[in-house]
Amino acid sequence: MTNPNASQSTPETNPDARAAIGERRKPIIASIAAFCVGALLAGGIVGGFAYARQGQTSGGEPGGSTTATAADSCDTTFTVVASVNQWGSLAEQLGGSCAEVTSLINSTSADPHDYEATASDLAKLAKADIVVLNGAGYDGWAEKAQLDPDKQTIVNVGDLMGITATEEHSHEHEEGEEGHHHHHGSTNPHVWFSPEGVLKAAEAINDAYVTKAGENSKTAATVQRHFNEWNGEYADFVALVNKGRAAGVQRNYVATESIISYLLDYIGATDKTPETYTNAMNSEAEPSAADLKNAMDIVASDDVDILVVNPQEMGGFAKKLNEAAISSNKTIISATEQLPENQKTLLDWLTLIAKQALATDTTNGFFLTQDVKDRTLADYEGEWQSVYPYLQDGTLDSVMEAKAKKGDMTAEEYKQYYDTGYKTDVEKIVIKGDQMSFTRGGKTATATYKYDGFKILDYAKGNRGVRFLFTATGDVPAGAPKIVQFSDHGIAPGKSAHFHIFMGDDSQEETLKEMDNWPTYYPASLSKEEVATEMLAH
Repeated sequence: MTNPNASQSTPETNPDARAAIGERRKPIIASIAAFCVGALLAGGIVGGFAYARQGQTSGGEPGGSTTATAADSCDTTFTVVASVNQWGSLAEQLGGSCAEVTSLINSTSADPHDYEATASDLAKLAKADIVVLNGAGYDGWAEKAQLDPDKQTIVNVGDLMGITATEEHSHEHEEGEEGHHHHHGSTNPHVWFSPEGVLKAAEAINDAYVTKAGENSKTAATVQRHFNEWNGEYADFVALVNKGRAAGVQRNYVATESIISYLLDYIGATDKTPETYTNAMNSEAEPSAADLKNAMDIVASDDVDILVVNPQEMGGFAKKLNEAAISSNKTIISATEQLPENQKTLLDWLTLIAKQALATDTTNGFFLTQDVKDRTLADYEGEWQSVYPYLQDGTLDSVMEAKAKKGDMTAEEYKQYYDTGYKTDVEKIVIKGDQMSFTRGGKTATATYKYDGFKILDYAKGNRGVRFLFTATGDVPAGAPKIVQFSDHGIAPGKSAHFHIFMGDDSQEETLKEMDNWPTYYPASLSKEEVATEMLAH
């Protein structure tokens, strides 16, 4: 039922039953937050936050952005300036219509390490009601602005975490093969990747909003509602990580730089990056040839699952490690410094990276590259029926209605979307041995197919899919495609319960470009009502 090419739709939490929780709930929220921080520091939370999610329907996935159905009511509004969009997006989510938020660095094409504040930037910082800084030496240019703590509320996340810039921390800019290096010494300033830091920042921003507006104001009630909703999403994020812990998921990684180490530490991953390599990259020295080779060998070894790269900083040494990961068929996680343009919120982003690292949700496109294995036509053997007629005759209306309750389109809009996806004139497919038969309008064409390997596709929103490729051999009769590609959300040998198929007559490369039409087939033994039931469960 899901599109195997576009990013899998994430059910959004239902905010309809949520109401603003006024001052009587503030002690509860404070207790929840304190509990969360303590549990984070202790290494995990199991089943926490249930009472913070009153009114949310089940089935929402971690990180799903919520949109309040109740209009924001603001008797006071704030101007908020954040040094970087990681924190600006959080301030905007928590403030809703009551906060006018500006992020001075708002693109992955900008490098905060090279950033030079303009007079306009400094003026915006000086005039803002609330200023949100990363701190820890990351955005020193913003910390040097003429801020007035007597008139402005300044949220410095590094200070909240007790992390300040040290003498070791500097940003050197050495041009050459390696571009410039980030020298953080013992300080890791990427605190937006710390679940603890994100929680503390959210609490501090919410407190700033409530204090500025006045506890009994309409604005305070509005921002408190947004904070309560955010807290529920944070609980989902924590539950996602705890599910991985409970399942005993263990991930070993090497990183070209320590950009997401806070998050990886939180999910229980082990850093296998050689200390000599890390020390060299965090200082003015360059890794020696021996240190670089050792790091490349470790990436390629069976002891490492993941390589983490920062695409904004892909110097020669990072490229060498990236090449080692590709040649050894390892999973590569790409993490920019600024919030990517295709991510709505900071928590969405952290959730996505956690899913990529845990790699335990194959159905929705989160798996390790090295776990993908070759498959044969035996996995798809049998007689299959197209679901397209059932979309047309209304049998799948209940499926579309169910999707509308969780997604962001109406049932009719989903039906139109799937009409494009499911559309086909191939009513039936029969697979036996190395042969496939295609029936159109009562006429059947049969051809023999050989396996041509698999292709992993990376989708825009961070998840992935696998297509298993087959090419017709010998004389191919009219009505039988020369190219066939299967996608069934599986990544290794196993009997398929349903599949999406891509058919073409040019080449595997051309057929891989098809992203909109993915005819879908279920066993011919199922009635149309049973097909609908299977889809509802999928």
